[in-house]
Amino acid sequence: MKANILRQETAHAGFFELRRLTVEHDLFAGGTTEPLVHEVLHRSNVAAAILYDPATDEVVLTEQYRSGAHLAGVDPWLVDIVAGRIDPSESALDAIEREIREESGLSPHKVELIGEFLTAPHLSSEKVFLHCATVNSAQAGGLHGIAHEGEDIRVMVMPRAEAVLLPQSRPLSLWAALALNWLAHGTAREAAAVR
Repeated sequence: MKANILRQETAHAGFFELRRLTVEHDLFAGGTTEPLVHEVLHRSNVAAAILYDPATDEVVLTEQYRSGAHLAGVDPWLVDIVAGRIDPSESALDAIEREIREESGLSPHKVELIGEFLTAPHLSSEKVFLHCATVNSAQAGGLHGIAHEGEDIRVMVMPRAEAVLLPQSRPLSLWAALALNWLAHGTAREAAAVR
């Protein structure tokens, strides 16, 4: 199967770049589509991490205002995991270690990659590199974030057994739900191996 980008233009450039693509691709039943126009949000990729303390079986989470949640009509103060953009000059691992310090004030002991995922491939080119990082939850708390980026992040600690139930009771970011699901379903042994 083949797909071709026939034309690409920038329709908007701001926090995200909106690219308008003219594409054609092979059809499963044979043949090729007519040229189709697709709009795609494009920006740098994301590194994210669930912060886990295997000694206490606790999870360190963040809470902050999210305008997308607000526009969606849900409580805009989302419980989330540490996440941030990967700068062009850094690796996903360097980015998540930086973000952990900036957003939680913690230093990770060990960071392991859970997986690489496309967050919304029907409308975005964004990839998230999802990690599990072990931390000392006794050192967690307070307010964090980069002021000039408008970040106002509250850190919270909760037992893993309670944290993994959050996706059932409230809207979460896709990567937070995925990380908590990973932690909930038989992955405690993998998380413990991150020690």
